[in-house]
Amino acid sequence: MTGPIVLVEGTTDTRLFRRLFIPSPHARVIHCKGKSNLLKAVELITGRGIFGVLGICDADFDRLIGVSLGEDVLPVDHHDTEVMICHSPAFNHFYAELYEREAESREVNRTRERLIGYAALIGKMRLWSLQNGGQIGFKSLNAGTFMNNDGTFNLEACVASLTSNKDVAPNALMSVAVTSTESPGTEISCGHDLTSLLDSDAAIRRRSVPVGRDIIEKMLRLSFDNKSFSATRMYAALRVWEKEKNLKLLPEHGE
Repeated sequence: MTGPIVLVEGTTDTRLFRRLFIPSPHARVIHCKGKSNLLKAVELITGRGIFGVLGICDADFDRLIGVSLGEDVLPVDHHDTEVMICHSPAFNHFYAELYEREAESREVNRTRERLIGYAALIGKMRLWSLQNGGQIGFKSLNAGTFMNNDGTFNLEACVASLTSNKDVAPNALMSVAVTSTESPGTEISCGHDLTSLLDSDAAIRRRSVPVGRDIIEKMLRLSFDNKSFSATRMYAALRVWEKEKNLKLLPEHGE
């Protein structure tokens, strides 16, 4: 290897970024089975003076709580990859396929902002739980199941589900969710919550059944091409990294 090596969190990230970067053997993309492994790997590698290795990971809540990842780790735009794609030009094409309708930008933006608002309610509860010893478990949460047929979100039912058999009062968690914050919704909203909400909201509009969050996330990744990627802040940061390291990672336009 003479080119850069990029470490990412998981297998889906590997498939996404391999498509966006120049191909192996000029650049390699390797998944680390989780963010914590990625951060440890970058720390070990840079500590040994190995050159040309970059980590790419979800931001999660790092920007909100002031966590620094180091100069050889770049977080994606917004909270995570799914939210980044949803705020790229790719979302319009994705929306047309998922909702099975051509829509004006105003409708697309309005739908996205409404669902980001719902995801942010859950995001505030996720952050509170993280900062309070993980009192609430979110692994089994399917945010879309709490969508009403009129396109609103049943926050009370969601809170009741999260606090069931937990030593947390529903009213206390509800207060966390509805408390206003200056943090952008795109930073506090988890992509898995957003894709689940998109799945259910589109199913309601289509008068059909949800296809599943995994399918929604695959559709998002497939919609995200080099042109959409080049509009992100991450792309600009990667161009700076390339120049600083004198390494080539991103294809030129037309390649």
